[in-house]
Amino acid sequence: MGTIAQFFESGERSADKGIFNNLVMLARVDGEVATSEQNLLTRIAKRLSLTDEQVKEIMDHPDSYPMVPPSTKEERYERFIQFVEMICIDGIIDPEEEKLANKYGVALGFESNELAAIESTVIAHFQAGKNRYEILEAMM
Repeated sequence: MGTIAQFFESGERSADKGIFNNLVMLARVDGEVATSEQNLLTRIAKRLSLTDEQVKEIMDHPDSYPMVPPSTKEERYERFIQFVEMICIDGIIDPEEEKLANKYGVALGFESNELAAIESTVIAHFQAGKNRYEILEAMM
């Protein structure tokens, strides 16, 4: 349903919360949030300027925050790179995390038959020590 404040927030703020929620869902899908995943979530929450209260609300009520699809190709790739980073961050790519990341990839507008290649490329870049911005640049 959502709170009254959610109804009056900007589209960008709503999108930021949706991004964060999707990352929380990826971190939780294997049953526990590893320390490395929690650290990444904390960094992303700060980068998105989410308050501690907003983070708690999202984590307590994930169904209230739908994905707001980005409008540009660059934003779509950036979001998918974040999803792949989350599934890789703890050093173990859980099949359920990967399945959910690919579901989100389709929701972002990627064709299901191209996701495996995109994901493999992103993972290879992470394993080579590249950061998200370098990966995005390589993907564009």
